[in-house]
Amino acid sequence: MTILSEAEIEKLKQTHPKKKILRWFFLISGLIITILGLFLFIFGVDFGFEVEDVNLSILVDIMIIIIGLIIASKYFIAPYYLRENSITIKSARNLREIPLKEVRFSSYDISRLFAALILIIIGIISFSTFGMDVGHEVEYGSAVVLGGPSFFYLTGLPMFIIGICLFLYFVLSIFRGKFSVSENFYFFYEIRPGFSWLTEIPKKDIEAIRFQNNHLGPKLSWIVLFIPFIVLQLMTGIPLFFVDKAGPEYVLSWSFLIYSLEEIIVLIILVLFQPHYFEIATKDMLYEMWFSPIKFRNQKKVKDDFKDLFGYLPRKVKLPNDRKQNGEITGKNLQNDIVVSSQLNKTHFQLFQLLFGMVLVIMSSIMITQMILFGPFVWWIALTYGIILIIRAINHDFSKDNGDEIQYNIDLQKFTLCREFMFKFQYMMFDKVKSVKITKWYRKLDFFDFVGLGGLIIFLTIQQFEGWVLANSLGLILDNIISTIVLLIIMILVFLFIFLPINVIELNIPSITYRINITLKKEDRSYLKSFKSNIYENFKAIFRKELKRTCYIRLIVIFVLILGVCIYMVFYFLFIF
Repeated sequence: MTILSEAEIEKLKQTHPKKKILRWFFLISGLIITILGLFLFIFGVDFGFEVEDVNLSILVDIMIIIIGLIIASKYFIAPYYLRENSITIKSARNLREIPLKEVRFSSYDISRLFAALILIIIGIISFSTFGMDVGHEVEYGSAVVLGGPSFFYLTGLPMFIIGICLFLYFVLSIFRGKFSVSENFYFFYEIRPGFSWLTEIPKKDIEAIRFQNNHLGPKLSWIVLFIPFIVLQLMTGIPLFFVDKAGPEYVLSWSFLIYSLEEIIVLIILVLFQPHYFEIATKDMLYEMWFSPIKFRNQKKVKDDFKDLFGYLPRKVKLPNDRKQNGEITGKNLQNDIVVSSQLNKTHFQLFQLLFGMVLVIMSSIMITQMILFGPFVWWIALTYGIILIIRAINHDFSKDNGDEIQYNIDLQKFTLCREFMFKFQYMMFDKVKSVKITKWYRKLDFFDFVGLGGLIIFLTIQQFEGWVLANSLGLILDNIISTIVLLIIMILVFLFIFLPINVIELNIPSITYRINITLKKEDRSYLKSFKSNIYENFKAIFRKELKRTCYIRLIVIFVLILGVCIYMVFYFLFIF
C-alpha cells in the first residue's frame, strides 16, 4: 500500500459517476415513499393498529413519511471518490494508506439511556396513577378544562414519548469505532448494525480540530423543553399541599413534586453530561460527530488517545528550532509571545455570565412565586434564559487551577489549547495559523442569545409601557417605579453582556478568524481598582476601529426592537384599547 501524492489526493475530489446516479435514486425513491405516506395519511387508511381501542394507524403513516424523508435526504451525500460519511464494504484494514496511529473504542451514550429510563418510568407511573380516562369521571380531576383528559396526558405521556425517542437514539447511536491517521489522511471507520460508514479527510486541507465534552450546541434545547413541565407541575402541586380537600394522600401534589424532581435530574444529565464531540474544519467542509467512547479496559486513557490522534502537542515534545521558556514550547522568532506573556492567566475564570444568569433566575423565581413586577412572558424567558446562561458558564467560563495549556509554534504554524474543568475538557488544534494575538472582542451570540435577549427587551418594554399608561393611582405609580428599577437593572446587564468586550486570543487561519475566551492576570493592586480598570479598558475598546462596526450593528438592532415595540404600543392604545 503506497502513500498517495498530492495530485492523487486532488483527483479523489472529483465527481464519482456512480455516486451521482445514486444521489438521484435516493431523492426519487425517497420522494415516492414520502408521497405514498402523505396519501395514506390524507385518505385515512386503516392498518388495524390499535391499543386499548385507540386506532394508531396514523403513526404508521408518519413513520412512512419520516422514512421517505430520510431516504430523500441521502441526495446530499458527497458525490466524490473521497468518502464522506459513506456506506462502505471496505474492511478497516484496506484503507487508502497504512494507518500510523489508531484508536479503537465502542460508543454507548449511557447518559441518554439513563435519561430515557427515568422518563419512561415517569410515564408508566403517571399512567398507573391517573389512567387514560377523559371526561367528568376522572378520579383525580381533569386537566386543562372541566371534563378534559386525565393528568397523564400532560405529565406522563409527553415524558414517555421523549423517553422512547431517547432510548431509540441510544440504540441507533451504538457503534464500534476505528479512528486512525495515516501520512495524508484521517480515517473515521464506524461499524454500525448492518453496515459500516467511512469518512476520509485529507490532512493537508485541515485548518482546525476541536475535541471536547463541553460542547452544548442544540443540547440547550432540552432546557426550553423541560422547564415548562417542571415549573407548571411545581406551581400546581406545591400549593395543593395546603388545601385540605386535596388530602389526606395528596396524590396530585406528591405526583407532581416527584415528577418534577425526576425531570430536574434528567435535565442535569442531558445538559451537563454530554457525549464527546469533535469537529474538523477545512476550507470547504465542516466534519462533526457526537459520540461516547468507552474503553472497557482503560477508560481513563481515552482522552489522551484522541489527543494524540488529533496531533495535540504535549509539553514534553521538542520541536525543531524551538526555544523553551517557563516550561512552555514556543516557536522561534515569535512576535506575540502569548504563551509566556505576563498577562495570560492559566486559570480561566469569568464570572459575569454566571452572575447574569443567577440574577435572571432569582428575579424570575420571585416573579413566579409572588406574582409581582412583570407577567408570564417576562419570567418564562428570564427563567429559561437564566438557566441557559448558568449551564453555559459552567461549561465554558472556568478551568481548574492552571488548567489552561496554550502552545504556539510559529515554524509549524500550529496552535494548540487544552482547557479542563472538573470532568469537562476542551482541546483545540489549529494549523496554517497566520497570526496570533491577545485582544478584546464581543461575546459570540447564538440562537438562544438572540431569542432570550430579544425576548427580554421586547416584553420588558411592552409591559412597562403598558404599566405607566394605566398607572392612575399612587399605588400603581409606586409599583411602576419599582418595576422600572428592576427593568433598568436587567437592561444594564443585557447591555453589558452584549456590548462589553472580553479578552480573547485571536487566531487568523486561511478561511476564518477564530477567537478563544481567555483570562488575563490581575495587576498587583486591590480587587476594586482592578475591576474599575478592567471596566474602563473594556469600554475604551468599544471605540476601536475593528469593534465599531459590530457595535453599531448591535445598537441598531436593539434600537429597532425598542422603537418597534413603542410604535406598536402607541397604535394599540390609540386605536384598539
